[in-house]
Amino acid sequence: MTSTIKVIQNLIHQVDHAPDLKTALNIIVENVSRELAAEVSSVYLVQKSDKQSQLILKANIGFKPEAIDKVALDFGEGLAGQVAERSEAYNIINAQSHKDFCFVNEINEAAFHSFLGVPIIEHGRIFGVLTVQKKRGSFSDEDEAFLTTLATRLSTAILHAKNEGELQHKLEIADGTVDLEGAPGSPGISIGHALLVFDKEQINSIQNLPSRGEDFEKYNFNSALNSVISELTEQAEIMRASLPESEVALFTVYIQMLQGGPLIEETYRTIEQGSWAPYAWRTSVEAHAEIFDAMSDAYLAERAQDVRDLGKRVLKGLMGGSDTLLNYPPDTVLIGENISVTDLALIPSGVLKGIVSGHGSKSSHVAILAHALGVPAVMGVSNLPSRGLNGRTVVVDGYSGHIYIDPHPQLFESLNEAINADDLILKQLGDMIDEPATTLDGIDISLYVNSGLMADLSPAVTSGADGIGLYRTEIPFQVRERFPSEAEQYVIYHELLTKFKGKPVVLRTLDVGGDKPLSYFPIIEDNPFLGWRGIRIALDHPEIFITQVRAMLKANIGNNNLHILLPMITSRVELDDALILIHRAKNELDDEMDSEVPFPKVGVMIEVPAAVYQIEELCKLVDFVSVGTNDLTQYLLAVDRNNENVADLFSALHPAVLKALQQIVQGALKQNTPVSVCGEMAGDPMGMIMLLGLGIQSLSMSTGSIGRIKEIIRHFSTSEAFTLFNDALELADADDIRDMLIEKINEKGLGGLIRAGS
Repeated sequence: MTSTIKVIQNLIHQVDHAPDLKTALNIIVENVSRELAAEVSSVYLVQKSDKQSQLILKANIGFKPEAIDKVALDFGEGLAGQVAERSEAYNIINAQSHKDFCFVNEINEAAFHSFLGVPIIEHGRIFGVLTVQKKRGSFSDEDEAFLTTLATRLSTAILHAKNEGELQHKLEIADGTVDLEGAPGSPGISIGHALLVFDKEQINSIQNLPSRGEDFEKYNFNSALNSVISELTEQAEIMRASLPESEVALFTVYIQMLQGGPLIEETYRTIEQGSWAPYAWRTSVEAHAEIFDAMSDAYLAERAQDVRDLGKRVLKGLMGGSDTLLNYPPDTVLIGENISVTDLALIPSGVLKGIVSGHGSKSSHVAILAHALGVPAVMGVSNLPSRGLNGRTVVVDGYSGHIYIDPHPQLFESLNEAINADDLILKQLGDMIDEPATTLDGIDISLYVNSGLMADLSPAVTSGADGIGLYRTEIPFQVRERFPSEAEQYVIYHELLTKFKGKPVVLRTLDVGGDKPLSYFPIIEDNPFLGWRGIRIALDHPEIFITQVRAMLKANIGNNNLHILLPMITSRVELDDALILIHRAKNELDDEMDSEVPFPKVGVMIEVPAAVYQIEELCKLVDFVSVGTNDLTQYLLAVDRNNENVADLFSALHPAVLKALQQIVQGALKQNTPVSVCGEMAGDPMGMIMLLGLGIQSLSMSTGSIGRIKEIIRHFSTSEAFTLFNDALELADADDIRDMLIEKINEKGLGGLIRAGS
């Protein structure tokens, strides 16, 4: 089994690093033919046309070379066609006599006695078939299991190579618009120029940016080498005191590799050919690692990982301070496999026009921040090209989840019309800033802003919001290389509280973990969303928590509008412990200042099922509760909100979520505890109607949603929303509920508030 796993892992690695689709498919058929002792190995890929889908032979060993791209089978035609039609494996001993056997002129299959074919499926959609054939004998159950496992593991890599090949071809020949599709992340449509960013921790994500000159690149590379050599030398000396020399030998090998030899020489040559030093280093490291990967000796094959580890060490030195190398266009569309909060924080104010991420969903942290900034975003674009994008004109459609690269004139004009229509709606909504959010039956709804980046504070002040309903204090922690001091936090909180003086400002205490990491405080867990995060970290590290609370309490002096919100509370014990620490911080400041510091209102986030079932007990101890529908939905539905593979299953309109919200409202009402909602559901027109129907009168959302939500509130009565909520509970799933609510919004002539240009 170990050898089988090794074969599959090695093959996947080779395919992942293949320069193009043709090479990737040839690697597959060569390896499969050898492993299964098959005379023929083939890969067919699905090609769609207006009329039908066909299987096209794209790679083969055993047939005439001219058969490639010429053999085409309909679904259900021949044995390979049956595999595609049925989406299941076919293992046949006497292939020619099988009722589904089909003679194809371009290939002579009659000579081959046995046939084994498996479908290549990704996300429930078949896009290829992998087959093997041989003249004598048969394929065993183990062979079938191997091929099925291989096809399953390779499906993502093949699909990515296929899509990227097609996209690169279009980009290189400038043949019209490239249309990519992901999931809507943040609403709106924008046009800008692409800027590709990458994960500086992953060497295979480094792209070839323009060289800053051969001398500069070599100097930068040498500096990184010397730094790592010094670091390794120091580590070796420390370990030598407690370990035998044999255990320290690896450090010596590392140092020798960095002092000269093929790895270094190849990097210099690539730099001399005009490459950026980090990319030159990447190509050398990958080339040497692949040599080790291909070795049959298990010990030598493991050295590939040593090379990659060494590559990562040097890369870290090379990339130090490299963010300043990025030249941000005035209309930047940020594109990357994994956009981070730091990427957003580094962009100069006013230049970000759109975000495109290869991973994530509309409920991901970055998508939520994009919404807060009023920037369109598309998430989970699985087929992003890895090169050739920088500087291209890109349209980001955050409503439909499409991005268009180099749109043709007619499409460009059409999209501009949609943008203009959206801008007109926003202008009309802007004229209503001072109007109250009052329902048709006279109920005033308080609308607050979610914030976290300093860039979204100014729009928040002028948005007509009633205050800050959620300030994500973790963001100032994330953009630093260390914990911010009490004084640094005080400056941030004081500015915030002062700008909104006279209005409530809810500061959530540090909520890291899950999808909100700190580079200087790494948390490595198998299930980070179920692990050490939120209040759990605060209680385990009271020194961090008390420092933050002290800064908040100091900032509140003279403002008296602070509300503290505690995240991820799952029990009364956690709440009790947190309140004790808050009181301790207050008592310390009372003593230091020789006067009494105002004690703020304290609330808890209801975002885990455990808190839902304890709502009455928790309400007895706090001044308010705020529902975090993003995490609450995630935990109730067992759906990772960052996982694009299950993004379609994530919906705050799911009947189970609605019933949980109902229980929260009823429990809080019994204790006369105010309830607000600060999750993305509050800023979603359809979600807001459900919250209105529940009787919730305090909503917090992204600044860009305030106008739209206010206008919709003014067209509904609470009694109508209540009826719609009860109707929703009778429906089967979230899609049915959303469709019902969209229809109701359209009936009121408000469709333009949920779709651009409508």
